[in-house]
Amino acid sequence: MRNVVIVDGFRTPLCKEGTGFRETDAEVLGAWVVREMVTRCHRWNLPLETIDCLLGSNVATPMHAVNPTRVAAVTGGLPATIPADTVAGKNCGSGVTALYYASLRIRSGDADTVLVIGMEAMSRIPILYDQTVADLLLQYGKARTLRECTAEALPLIPKLLNLKRYPPRVGLLMGLMDPMCDLIMGLTAENIAKDPALGITREQQDAFSVRSHRNAARAWKNGLFVEEVVPMYVPEWSTCVERDNGIREDATQETFRDVKPVFDKHRGSVTPANASQITDAAAAMLLMEEGKAKSLGLPILGYVKDYADFGYEPSCMGLAPVGAIAKVLAKARLTLKDFAVCEINEAFASVVLGISRILDSTSLMERKFGRHGFTQRLGEIPPDDLNPHGGAIALGHPVGVSGLRLAMTSLFELNRRNAERALITACVGGGQGVAMILERK
Repeated sequence: MRNVVIVDGFRTPLCKEGTGFRETDAEVLGAWVVREMVTRCHRWNLPLETIDCLLGSNVATPMHAVNPTRVAAVTGGLPATIPADTVAGKNCGSGVTALYYASLRIRSGDADTVLVIGMEAMSRIPILYDQTVADLLLQYGKARTLRECTAEALPLIPKLLNLKRYPPRVGLLMGLMDPMCDLIMGLTAENIAKDPALGITREQQDAFSVRSHRNAARAWKNGLFVEEVVPMYVPEWSTCVERDNGIREDATQETFRDVKPVFDKHRGSVTPANASQITDAAAAMLLMEEGKAKSLGLPILGYVKDYADFGYEPSCMGLAPVGAIAKVLAKARLTLKDFAVCEINEAFASVVLGISRILDSTSLMERKFGRHGFTQRLGEIPPDDLNPHGGAIALGHPVGVSGLRLAMTSLFELNRRNAERALITACVGGGQGVAMILERK
């Protein structure tokens, strides 16, 4: 079977919702990373026609660009002859899944070179009108004469102003609701935090979150993110965004202790401080068949190896990565000891803590995953190997981009450590988990 290499990868800074990229649509973010990859291709003397296709990851699909990958590809400077598709349905796992689909196309011989991009503009997710108001707006839009406009406006205006009876719906919150268990994602994290078998406290969640911020701040201070982050110029503000802007360098247990729970205000422990940040960003990774990359003299950042996904109870969706990890380890005939770096997406602190405890306990594995055929302890992830430079709690979680960020962050860290293998995994709203093995040779 053909080997799949990652020639290069990079991302924009991750900006909190409503900040640096608040007026930038997803396909514009995507076009920016496409342009950067085009520049790198020119630097390598690699003809753009070498790219056989694009696969993109985007979850909050813009209504004006239903295939944002295609729009980003063409407006970013690639020939219109290169086809492009978008992966969206895997939610937070879409980036990892897009990498997997790209690797499948290369392994099968269907393609030799695939550009994978991720883009997410969570600041741009729309607010939706109540259906009654929406219908009246549509009727008003059909009016042609002044008399018709006046007639249609009379029933419309009072309802537009009556927000209590006809409240608009926030698209972002709708996207964070699970229709299968009728819970917002934060409450699924609360279910994990409140599980007596896992024994996760508020203090432990906050401590993990402080660690995430401190590790991310240290990574920037030591210049470790410079090789994966490319500054982005924002023409709307005539400014250049150079760094992730959600990191709290002053993070301490004391500063987080006063943050109130938002999902279960009376008995909860999940707070904005120990949950991932809503973020805008884009990323790109160029995948190629190994022999072709070597024949062209291109750099090789790493190899895409095995992948697995797993379905679990939607109300505890954050634990699903345990099943995905168990599957991918069995598939590759490896153990957790074989990995120098493990990146678990920090959707919530309770999620990472819960996953880590189950992996390291036979009794918990049997209790939580025995009915799925997994009963044995998989092992402990050493703290220095788990999210060594922070994660989504400090950096942010632009859902369509996070999978690519996990992959490139872990590969750059493998190179720094001169180590061989990394494991990345993420929970997926709706009760799924994804896991992928990456290698450096």
